[in-house]
Amino acid sequence: MKVRLFLMLCASSLAHAQSLPVPDHSTYPPGMNYAADTSSANTLYEILGRMEQLQTEVQQLRGTIEEQAHTIAQLKAQQNTLYIDLDQRLQALETGGAALVQPQEGAVEPSQSAASLPPESSTVTPATAKANEQQRYQIAYETLKKGHYSQAIGEFEQFLKDYPAGTYADNAQYWLGETYKVNRDMAAAQAAFSKVISNHPDSPKVPDALLKLGYIELDQNNIAQARDYFTQVTTRYPGTTAAQLATQKLQQLDSHS
Repeated sequence: MKVRLFLMLCASSLAHAQSLPVPDHSTYPPGMNYAADTSSANTLYEILGRMEQLQTEVQQLRGTIEEQAHTIAQLKAQQNTLYIDLDQRLQALETGGAALVQPQEGAVEPSQSAASLPPESSTVTPATAKANEQQRYQIAYETLKKGHYSQAIGEFEQFLKDYPAGTYADNAQYWLGETYKVNRDMAAAQAAFSKVISNHPDSPKVPDALLKLGYIELDQNNIAQARDYFTQVTTRYPGTTAAQLATQKLQQLDSHS
């Protein structure tokens, strides 16, 4: 009787055990959490690497910009030196000094007249016309540099008639004023410099023209008008070579007032 009861209890426990659910682990791939951590770390390293690369590129660009800024500063200094030197030479000429500058090696000879240049016609290409304009301007400028002032006046005036709106018209108008000024024709010089301002208001020659108008007024002892021109240069065109020269003149006027 006891044996039969024991067997019945065992059979009942086994049946109950078989009815319990068995958890299914097949849906969880092995190492899933580890793989996710590894992928996140790789992405972070890629971002950090890209940031370092960008920082290196920015540093290289900064270095290039600094080099270019230094080169520009050197060029500006050279330009200022050349301008001041030329201005001093022109002023020396007005007081009876020596020739302006010696002819540069390989410069265009002023004896080459406009008649010897290639004729312009409707078939001339824009590039050829541009070359002719530049050559004509260079001839007149070299004539001025060689000290042939009357000839230079004629060449600049003819150039402005032929190219009134040309690329070099503002420069030609300015140097025409300089040539008149050196030749002591102050009324013509004033008219020429004034045309630089009125006909070419956006030209970089405008501050120089204002400066020279101030010089002319100063030479004629018109102190108030001279001061006005010098002040216009310093206030409207600060940082230019013309402004530096105008400042010097204003300081001289203040010291004598």
